[in-house]
This record gives sequence, structure tokens and C-alpha cells, in this order.
Amino acid sequence: MRITDWMIRSNILYDIQSTLRRIDKYHRQLSSGKKVQYPSDDAVIATRASNIQSRLRELDQYKRNVTHVRNVLSSYDSISQELSAMYQRIRELLVKASNDTLKPEDRKAIADEFREILDHFATAANTMVGGEYIFGGTKTDTPPVAKENGEWKIALPAESSQRKSVTMFGMSVDYGLTVNDIFKLDNGEDIFKAMKNIITALENNDLDYIKNVALGEVDYFEKKAMESFATVGATSRSLELVEKRIGDLNFFFTEYLSKEQDADLTEVVTKLSMQNAILQAALKSGAMVLEKTLVDFV
Repeated sequence: MRITDWMIRSNILYDIQSTLRRIDKYHRQLSSGKKVQYPSDDAVIATRASNIQSRLRELDQYKRNVTHVRNVLSSYDSISQELSAMYQRIRELLVKASNDTLKPEDRKAIADEFREILDHFATAANTMVGGEYIFGGTKTDTPPVAKENGEWKIALPAESSQRKSVTMFGMSVDYGLTVNDIFKLDNGEDIFKAMKNIITALENNDLDYIKNVALGEVDYFEKKAMESFATVGATSRSLELVEKRIGDLNFFFTEYLSKEQDADLTEVVTKLSMQNAILQAALKSGAMVLEKTLVDFV
């Protein structure tokens, strides 16, 4: 086989280009810290890395969901303590109003404080966390309690009176309480109507209602509210398990991704140095082997 100058020149240029491509490859690995950046580098590893990164993004969303739910549950804890103190104050006022020696004007003064407590109930029912009404069920953008003709009423539609839930790892975690869970009895009566009736009884000096009805109703409302808030504790325990699982999976996938995708910098530096040496040798030998042209003599 006849070897020509053109063949030698073509082979030298091809080898130099191949060496430059390897240098570029190792330089990108060194500067990025990753041995695989494109599917063309290694399709199998690139696919695995893409799947792992998708899982990590999914875990990040789960973490954000858990944080939001925890904020809501913390608000429930705070509101439950607040309502408990309010019910205690209501009982104290009713016991005081039941005293036969109390004058009608004194009971009207107690009625004024009941109006303030009623407004406080409405404020608690319309509590917002993260721009959402936490007692609004599935309708989180509308106040669950509103004033109609100067009186507080539950405005939550029946179809929206459902607990909110969030799905993580295929498991649905219910966490949302509605205004009906906290402020409404099974017979349909709500705390706002009950408070209005108590205020009317105080203003009308109706001792029979105050002694025989009001105290019993207040106990029912408090019991219903506290039973609903008790479910918050169970939800918190479920979230702790979910958080632990998220943390474990995040550690596992991060470590796995690092093993699959991260470059061994020591190995890359060694290979880069070797390719640089090969390039210099190729350029030197090419300069010696390639035939001189008339340009060299000008």
C-alpha cells in the first residue's frame, strides 16, 4: 500500500482533533464537576440521573407541602387554646349572670362583653394562613363566616365543607378542619346563633334560659371543638413519619446521584494531563513528519 503525504497529513490532523476532543471532554468534567452532562456522554447514566433529579424535585415539593400543613396545624393549636379560654370566660359570665341578686342593667353590661366574644369567634373562624382561610374547607379563598344584616353567620357552602388533604407517597393526609367542625353542632345549631340567643336572654333578663339552657349549650360547643382539634395531634404524628421518610430518601437519592454523575477529580486531572502530553507530542512529531512546502523557504 502506497503511503502519500496527503494520507500522513490527514491521519495526523485526525489524531490531533481526537486528542483535542478528549481534552475538551475532560476539561468540561473538571470545570463542571460532572462526568456526564449530556445524553451523548453516556445515555444510561444520563437517563438514571434525570430520573433521580425528578425524584429529588418531587421530594422538594413534598417538603413544601409538609411545611404548609405544619403551619396550618400550628395555627389550629393556637386557636384551640384561644377558644378554650373564651369558653371558660363565657361560663364565668353565665354563672355571674345567673345570680338572682344581679340587676337587669348588670346583665346588659355582660351582654356587651358577649358581643365582643362573638366578634372574637368570628375572627378566629376567619383565620388565614398563607393567604388561605384554614376553616374554609375546599373553598379557601372566601371567608367561612360573614355578617348578614348585622349578624355573624356561617357562609361556607355545604359542598365546600370538606377537610383539606395532601397526597404524599401515594398516601392522603387529611389535615384541614372546617368552620362546621369547630363552630357547629350535629343538630345544625352554630355558636353564632347560640351566642345571639344568650345576648338576647341577657338583655331581656331571661334567667330561666341563662340557667337551664345557655350553660349546657356552651359545654356542647366546647366539647365538639376540642374533639375536632384532637385530630390535629394524629395528623402531626403522621407528618413526622412523612418528614423522616422524605429526609431518608433525599439523602439516599443525593448520594446515589453523586455516585452516578459526579466526576472523580483526581482521575480527571490525571487524564487531562496525559492528553495534554499526547497533544504536545503529536504536534511535535507532526511538525517533523509533514513535508516542507515552498512557504518554509520564503
